[in-house]
Amino acid sequence: MKRLGLIVYKLDVSFHVMAGVMLAFMLVLTICDVIMRAFDRPIVGSIELITFSGAIVACFAIPYSSWMKSHVYVDLLTQKLSRKSLKILMVMTRSIGILLFLLISYNFILYGLTLMKAGEVSAGFRIPYYPLTFILAAGCFLEALTILVDLLKLVMGGGNE
Repeated sequence: MKRLGLIVYKLDVSFHVMAGVMLAFMLVLTICDVIMRAFDRPIVGSIELITFSGAIVACFAIPYSSWMKSHVYVDLLTQKLSRKSLKILMVMTRSIGILLFLLISYNFILYGLTLMKAGEVSAGFRIPYYPLTFILAAGCFLEALTILVDLLKLVMGGGNE
């Protein structure tokens, strides 16, 4: 269990760093594009690159945020539950979360295979779409693993919220 937790944590941190790098790239690209537009020389395809990068940033930041518990809790209902009921609710929500992110990951893979067969590419740089869908599938799969580790901690008594 501890080994799985360590592996997932290292992957979460790695994805988080990649999300940060992509976010910095988006920032630099946007600033350069705005400056170049002042000289009537916008960067061709900047919106395309920022859109792709934004998808990666969002998907890669989620697992680490889950690990660090930096998401929003609405505890209006859970404050009134007994300890046992709260644990049951947490096991149920984490199980649903795992299934949800596995399903999303699976569908990204199916969609990526469809895009690969169709040869779909972006309009500006003619970048194939399918690698992006596989990257997003990896991020969703990592989120499912992160929630699984959290569920195992909860069931084994190592963590609560």
